[in-house]
Amino acid sequence: MFIPLPRLIMCISKVWRRFSTPVVLVFLTISCGPVSYAAEVPLQHPAPPFAGYFGTSLSLSGKDSQAKLGKGKFLVADRKLRDPNFAETVVLLIDYHKRGATGVIINRPTKLPLSNVLPGIKGLQKRTDTVYFGGPVEVSRIMMLIQSADPLKESIKVFNDVYISDSYAVLQRMVDRADAEGRFRIYAGYAGWAAGQLDAEVSRDDWHILEADANTVFELDPSKVWPEMIMRASAKWTKAGINH
Repeated sequence: MFIPLPRLIMCISKVWRRFSTPVVLVFLTISCGPVSYAAEVPLQHPAPPFAGYFGTSLSLSGKDSQAKLGKGKFLVADRKLRDPNFAETVVLLIDYHKRGATGVIINRPTKLPLSNVLPGIKGLQKRTDTVYFGGPVEVSRIMMLIQSADPLKESIKVFNDVYISDSYAVLQRMVDRADAEGRFRIYAGYAGWAAGQLDAEVSRDDWHILEADANTVFELDPSKVWPEMIMRASAKWTKAGINH
C-alpha cells in the first residue's frame, strides 16, 4: 500500500531530538485530516531491495561472530550507536541476502491513528491502533506485520507464525477478524542496507543479533523493547565470555 507522500510526511513527521543522558525524545505533533490511500497493487515483495534470496544467512566476524544475520532476526542497536534514525531501536530483519538487507523498526510508534491514514478500511475507527515509524526509507510505503496461525495469501513468512504484507485486502481481513486485536502492526517506511553495509555495521559492533519472537513485536510495550533487548544481548555476550 502506498500513501501519497507529501500528506503522509505531514502526518507522521516526528522530530527525533537526542540529548546527552538521560535521552529525551521530542515529538512534533501535527494535526492531520483523513488521508486518501492508493488502490491496492499486486503483492510482489514487501519492500525493495528484495531479490528472491529469502532465508539466506551469512556468518560474521567481530563480537557477533557466533551469530548469523538472516530474515527473522532482531537487530538491537548498541548503546554507542548515535544515528538518530536508529539510536535505541530494535529492527526486525524481513529480508537479508547478498544484495542487501531490509527491516522494520518495531519500537517507534507514532501518535497517528490508523483510521486517519486508512479511512477506507472498515472497522479501524473502532480500534486504537496507531502507525509505527518503520524506518527512514520510503515513508510513504505502508507495510504490515501479522501474527497468524494459518498461512496468509499475499503475505511472506518472516519467522514462525509472523508474516509481512503490503496488501490492502489482507489488512481488511485482519481488521474483520475477532482475534485481530494486537496481532498486527502497521509501519510507515522501512530500513534498508546496500550489499555488505549491514555486515560492516555488525562487525564494528553497531548492532547485536538476537532471535526474533512474536511477543516482543506484538505484546511488549514499545518503550520497553530496546531496554529489554539490549539487556538480553548484554547477558548473552557475558555468558559467552564466561564459557570461553
